[in-house]
Amino acid sequence: MASAKKTPERRDQLILATLDAIRDRGIANLRIQDVAERAGVSTGTVHYHFNDLDQLIDDVYTWACERFYTTRLQALADIPDAREQLAALIDAGIPKSEDDALVIAMHDIDLFRRGSATMGPLLQALYDRQVALYFAALQLGVAQGHFRLAGPIIDLAQNFVSLEDAYELHIISGNRSASPRRARELVLGYARIVTGCTELSLHH
Repeated sequence: MASAKKTPERRDQLILATLDAIRDRGIANLRIQDVAERAGVSTGTVHYHFNDLDQLIDDVYTWACERFYTTRLQALADIPDAREQLAALIDAGIPKSEDDALVIAMHDIDLFRRGSATMGPLLQALYDRQVALYFAALQLGVAQGHFRLAGPIIDLAQNFVSLEDAYELHIISGNRSASPRRARELVLGYARIVTGCTELSLHH
């Protein structure tokens, strides 16, 4: 009997199942069996695609960081106006609910693997790429005449990313005072203040 081939589709299926398992059980309790059950496959299939649990966790983190960034990048596609770009970045950067498996997994893995040789550079790269997105939107807003910035562009861009990270933790921790909707309103309010652009808004 011919052996099953490794495919990107199967790999993504297993990674998505891992995200759900981390959300449901926590990273410290994660088992290969949990992933297999959620993916509807055998544990052997999981081991066929990933050598062990450590490799699975590393690959999930890499995949999650890339997905988080590309989702934000895609949110800017075909948006020429910097005001709408900034609003889209804010909207895409804050979880839609406290059960957001992608965000939960990223935070859990980062804490679980704190100080590891692989996690640090990935987190740094994601942070820098997110800052670059905000930097570009703010810079464009100045060029278009929409923004009068209250500080250096790099400082504001880093603050936007840091605000998102803080609200992410509150949201996935179930803090009712920092709901996804409230977090978006607060970050958008900060954006209006530091850009001098009072017409900034989310269109949904």
